[in-house]
Amino acid sequence: MPQTISYEHKNLQVTFQPNIGLDAAARQSVVEILNHLLADEAVLSLKTRRANGHSSGENVPELQPLYNAQYKQINAITREIGERIQILGGSPLSGPKELLDTARLDGKLTMVPGSINILADQEAFIRCLRDDIRKCSEEYEDEGTFELLVGVMRLHERMAWLLRSHIKPEIIHGVGQRQNFAR
Repeated sequence: MPQTISYEHKNLQVTFQPNIGLDAAARQSVVEILNHLLADEAVLSLKTRRANGHSSGENVPELQPLYNAQYKQINAITREIGERIQILGGSPLSGPKELLDTARLDGKLTMVPGSINILADQEAFIRCLRDDIRKCSEEYEDEGTFELLVGVMRLHERMAWLLRSHIKPEIIHGVGQRQNFAR
């Protein structure tokens, strides 16, 4: 976790750690939480981008701009989480394999994800966020990360709500069978 800086003309290494009122153990635990979130955001980004590029069906004109906007939001959130990791003296995960291996969401893409799949991932992510928010506030007393994560959760709640509003009340069950949930 400590960042080491080497000076050009000397073999001197200096370790810089933030002195922001959080001990090293708390910072490390919060960085681990943030790296899990970063990995989950990467999965959401991948699935949203893939759905945007491979949408089919009658809702395509409505869904493509929605997917594109959400993809951009997820990438902005990812940058904020990465910055927070660095503020705490940590290193954000970066490689695709490292991110997918760390993610709590399933990063396997066996099919093109649809709105229902992405909605399920968004809601699973929100549930993870709620637990992470509680830990940051109660266990680690990191109000800065707490506030960041509350904002992230609110954005994902809005994304989930928008996805939900585009899903038809009819869900196909099996071959040719439809069940209408509207009453």
